[in-house]
Amino acid sequence: MTAHLKLNCSAIFNCLIGSVLLGLFTAAFADDAPLSYVAEPDVYKVLTENDQMRVILATWKPGQRDNFHSHPMTAAYYVNDCMARIHTPDGNVREVLRKANTAQIGPAVASHSFENVSKMECSIVLVERK
Repeated sequence: MTAHLKLNCSAIFNCLIGSVLLGLFTAAFADDAPLSYVAEPDVYKVLTENDQMRVILATWKPGQRDNFHSHPMTAAYYVNDCMARIHTPDGNVREVLRKANTAQIGPAVASHSFENVSKMECSIVLVERK
């Protein structure tokens, strides 16, 4: 991990605890698209896992776009500011800005591709239930 990827442990912990307490993790998958770490192992690195949970560090270089993939319901912690384009198989594209040191819990996500349009690396910690 590079020096600029300083994780805010408190924010990650709060995100994880909040997810568990709210019961928002599910094992359901969005569709038949491959999971992120299977579709693009150079971007999605599994940091640790057990029989119930998986923690992934996703890192995109400037201009990098990953392969189409899906996610189960996921908690995400944004390590740094990221400007991205989200592509869907039907050709739709939307731009998103994710601010550093923020977290969110999202529903299962159907097949999509993430493109880093920032001038710097974009890194996100994902926590998924198996």
